Amino acid sequence: MQWLFMRQKWRDALKRVVIATSRIERTGWRDSALSQRHRKFGSNAPAVDLDFVLVEFDDCRPAALVEYKHECASPQYITSPQFQVLINLANAAHLPAFAVRYAADFSWWLCVPLNDEARKHLPERKRMSEKEYVSLLYRVRGREAPQSVLDGLNQDAI
Repeated sequence: MQWLFMRQKWRDALKRVVIATSRIERTGWRDSALSQRHRKFGSNAPAVDLDFVLVEFDDCRPAALVEYKHECASPQYITSPQFQVLINLANAAHLPAFAVRYAADFSWWLCVPLNDEARKHLPERKRMSEKEYVSLLYRVRGREAPQSVLDGLNQDAI
């Protein structure tokens, strides 16, 4: 019982910290206290929060970095520090980097290549069906998407 009380007390304290931050954490599931604390490390120790980066991999080897954004997410700009850090990380690892905005129903995927490695697989931004997008993910792995996988996916981009 005391554990539940302490847990509620911790939640209340965390809410006060969240309210005091300069950029309030919107989702509440990340550690906003760490974000606030990191700001105290000074301007020569910057950090960027990558919202939903996935490392696409094959046989335990990274194949691509993908920053996913839901269709309702705020607009993002390739010139932002968030994307510049991702691009530099991908370039250092010789990996393709993509920014992908997706529909809530997964009917379309807007894929933007962020670096030269990505442009080898996708020369320019493209709105795709789910099948097209999954085929791209297989291509960056040097593989062909199995028909059995593609058969279960959305075919037409809206």
